[in-house]
Amino acid sequence: MFNDDDFPVLASSMGHGSQQPQKSTSLVNDDLKEKRPNVTEIAPENVGIRTHPDGRVTNIPPGMLNDQFGMAGLLTFLRTIESSPSIVGLALGHDLTNLGLNLNSSKRNLFQTFGGPWADFPCRIQDLDAKVPEEYLTNATIRDKLPNIKLNKLHEDVLFYLFYNCPGEVYQVAAASELYARDWRFHKIERFWLQRAAFSAPPREIGGTYERCQYNAFDPIQWRRVPREMIFRI
Repeated sequence: MFNDDDFPVLASSMGHGSQQPQKSTSLVNDDLKEKRPNVTEIAPENVGIRTHPDGRVTNIPPGMLNDQFGMAGLLTFLRTIESSPSIVGLALGHDLTNLGLNLNSSKRNLFQTFGGPWADFPCRIQDLDAKVPEEYLTNATIRDKLPNIKLNKLHEDVLFYLFYNCPGEVYQVAAASELYARDWRFHKIERFWLQRAAFSAPPREIGGTYERCQYNAFDPIQWRRVPREMIFRI
């Protein structure tokens, strides 16, 4: 058996034992500073890319793109969003779930007539991709043999089909011209074609400025003529 008297406590380890490592560490740091006098401490505000209110970007690391297509440009854009939330769609885009698209659908094409992000209107029927037999691909062989289209011989349904399914093309303008010749008029505000009913009562004047009459309006959703009583300025 050993007693405490056999191993007396050393005087150097009593009282100030916990302060000795701090003193030695401080001495080592002072020695390093004396040996490297050119080393300066970098302030925290000088680290990283900095953006300024006037649009300048500083402290871009070497080797990083310094235009709007690199990380510096993205960082500037993210910081600008905080003050201008309306530009979030320029780089980050929009959440497709907020646009009415079902991303959980098992169908491959979520939007059949989507013409692309830069299209002015949806895809036309003739622009949609579909697998058809080779016997149906006759455009290359007969397109130069077909006679010219005589719009005055076409039914009104065909003219409406050309007008609504060929936007921005000469077919739409030609169909509109033929519909106008058949006493159809396009309402620019309501955005539909209308024609005065053939067997309706004569128009009634209202105060000498307006007239009330029965019209047939073409509904492209239901694809039929809908009778409507409308008031127009004379």
